[in-house]
Amino acid sequence: MANSVVIGAGWHPALFRTEAAQLIDSFEIVHPHAIVCDESQVHSLISRSSLISEVLSPGGVVEIGNAIKEISEAFLALNIQGAVAVKSSRTGEKIEGWSSRTIAGEIGGVLVESGRKIDLTNPDVTLRVHLLSPSGNTVHPDDIVTTPVVAWGITIHDGDDWAKRTAPNRPFFKPVSLDPKLARAMVNLACPSGGALLDPFCGTGGLIVEGILCGLTCSGSDLAWPMVTGTRDNAAWAQQRGGEGDFEIRNGSALELSKVWDGPFDGFTFDPPYGRNAWKSTDGFELLEGALASCYSIAAEKANLVTLIPWPPSAISESVDSGTSFGKTWAEISQTFSTAGWQIVSTTPIRVHRSLARLLVHAVRE
Repeated sequence: MANSVVIGAGWHPALFRTEAAQLIDSFEIVHPHAIVCDESQVHSLISRSSLISEVLSPGGVVEIGNAIKEISEAFLALNIQGAVAVKSSRTGEKIEGWSSRTIAGEIGGVLVESGRKIDLTNPDVTLRVHLLSPSGNTVHPDDIVTTPVVAWGITIHDGDDWAKRTAPNRPFFKPVSLDPKLARAMVNLACPSGGALLDPFCGTGGLIVEGILCGLTCSGSDLAWPMVTGTRDNAAWAQQRGGEGDFEIRNGSALELSKVWDGPFDGFTFDPPYGRNAWKSTDGFELLEGALASCYSIAAEKANLVTLIPWPPSAISESVDSGTSFGKTWAEISQTFSTAGWQIVSTTPIRVHRSLARLLVHAVRE
């Protein structure tokens, strides 16, 4: 079975890898923004993730020093017919002595000498050569360090249409709506294998939209009737865009979910209505505490819960143990999850902008 190289979109490499670990069985990290997995598994990522910029399959990774020879030989061994375009790109910083245009031209020259036709305008197949080099300062710091390598392969996917799903494009719009890339990642962590999803703070329905597009059975509730009716409109819009998931949106409190829904639910995902500086104040802590217990009361065995909590922007690059939320230490927050019956399996800081951050928390029902 051939390998596939999956290159992350670059917005948040750590979240890209966390999502991949929930959607497929195994992979090798070759760069903060790139993984290699079995060709049989890559379609699970293609069908679900919004954090991918390109998938090369079949493909592989070679050392930078002998890249031209190894990539040319590996491509010719595939015996793929038709006109070829060789295109080169880069993730990370420039490497001295590496020219994307030159590398693509030299590989193209080897292919021509072997009798292959090159067509850069209307090719039958595109051979991508992608330099993966170290990255400098990023919005979301990463602890993965690798040496420069070169990924190669046949482009079979170049990202989804998440930009067309941003909040202003939907029938019901509020400025506080989640970025669809983040919403999709949260949905994938909550229900990686399908099933029933619940958002108990559905708001404008961004998470419901992504769940429907993933083919999930989606439920959402909110105390505010305008949000309920608006989410219904957005959910119907998602179905019109080809989403195969069903939906039910109701009016109700996140603190009394057993009165609103029967359950059980396989996954919960929500972005509660916390204030901008809620990480400094205890305001909202009781809402989190109550919502965690309420979700547990209608959770299936081994259900996933994925939520965002306020986080100090200064703690983005620090250990999670040094952060605070709702004026409480991380030890107190994690104990709150545990007391409600949820075991935290991962945390991912998300920088919204310079003065605003969130911590994405993924937990499973104990």
